[in-house]
Amino acid sequence: MSSTFSAICSVLSRHYSGSSARTIARMAMRRSRLDERKLEGLSNYKPLLRELLRAMELFSAPKSARVECARELENLLSQQNIRAQATPAVTRAEIEIIEERHIVDARTRARVMATSLGFSRTEQVKIATAVSELARNIYHYAGPGKIILEVVSEPRAGLRIEAIDKGPGIADLDRILAGRFRSRTGLGLGLRGCKNLLDEFAVDTGPERGTHIRTCKYR
Repeated sequence: MSSTFSAICSVLSRHYSGSSARTIARMAMRRSRLDERKLEGLSNYKPLLRELLRAMELFSAPKSARVECARELENLLSQQNIRAQATPAVTRAEIEIIEERHIVDARTRARVMATSLGFSRTEQVKIATAVSELARNIYHYAGPGKIILEVVSEPRAGLRIEAIDKGPGIADLDRILAGRFRSRTGLGLGLRGCKNLLDEFAVDTGPERGTHIRTCKYR
């Protein structure tokens, strides 16, 4: 349950029963063509507020209670809007992978960006896990490298993840990704798992050029 949806229900429940509050909120969201993820950082809250007021009229409550509830809802949604505009979302991040602590940095940054994009908690974990594995491979087997995270909008909203290094490259890549081979050094460990966690996965690798992995997870 999103924090904004919970806050709306909390305001409504001061004047309506808990079940009525949730019904009003969901009815207004449906009419506004919103889901819980889209509530976070909503840029124009007025259509939702209008539908909330319409839905409130279908449930029994004194006029004074409806007026007070409307005032509280408008205050809540306007404050959410101000915070969203005051804190622009990070759309690109580049994390150098040199020390082991940078693996955690990359994972944390990926989780934050995934959250801001409205990914579910399950999808956030998948993204963070994939980034962690890619960063770990760089640190353990390829020397210095970097992870690049970038928000994309086409073909739909998502997070592009790139892992770049100048290491020795990944031998037997096809067999590794097929699950039929594990290199003696451990190079490539976790790649197959990353591929399964993400929607797109492409690898360019060789002994003279290192490894460049391009992936994406769509919402």
